[in-house]
Amino acid sequence: MSLSPAQRHSQRVAMQQQQARLEEVNTTASLHLQMQEIMEDVAVLRSLGTTAERVDMKRDVLLPKWMPTVESYLELGRVYANPVFAYCVVWLFDVGEFDQALDWADIAIAQEQATPENIKSRFPVFVADQMMNWAEQASQAGEDLEPYFSRTFENVTQRWRLHEEITAKWFKFAGLLLLRDESGQARAAASDSVETLSEADRLLAAAEAKYHRAGVGTMRKTIAARIRALTAE
Repeated sequence: MSLSPAQRHSQRVAMQQQQARLEEVNTTASLHLQMQEIMEDVAVLRSLGTTAERVDMKRDVLLPKWMPTVESYLELGRVYANPVFAYCVVWLFDVGEFDQALDWADIAIAQEQATPENIKSRFPVFVADQMMNWAEQASQAGEDLEPYFSRTFENVTQRWRLHEEITAKWFKFAGLLLLRDESGQARAAASDSVETLSEADRLLAAAEAKYHRAGVGTMRKTIAARIRALTAE
């Protein structure tokens, strides 16, 4: 006996639901096996004696091994808690692969992925802290901070919900960065541009507005004095 259109529709829906349940079971089983294996890798990683050895293992062994798994996950388009994805994001930051790290961090944040169990902060806080630490070291070494600094600064100040002290730190760093002299020290006297000094003061004011103990009061007074001196000439 032939099925009616309504019956055929119900049959298709039932088959689709069954397929979805099978896929979910397979995904769960696969993820369980992946977790067992990656935790074994993490145990080996943590047994290494030096930071340099751990970075080498992440770069040369773990990321080449696990990134294809993450790429497959992202291509499928199904969102679920994925610790393998989370570990790879963290490792990309650890080895300094910031293009890929920031791209995947954006996705992890959008998916509300949890960070690995040894990291107590959420991904937005983790990324903000990682990139600030890098920016501080890179700026002292005279290295170019772009495009990574501006990209993270925009996320920190416009997109992510962070503690005010973290956001203030980014505003403060951005302001002081405009005043760096050749030795890497932030000094108002290092700039002869009223426009640059005013922009630095705007950023420092934003830091102070976010967190009253940002520690920018003295520098703002110095900037104001510098602007007065330049405009009086």
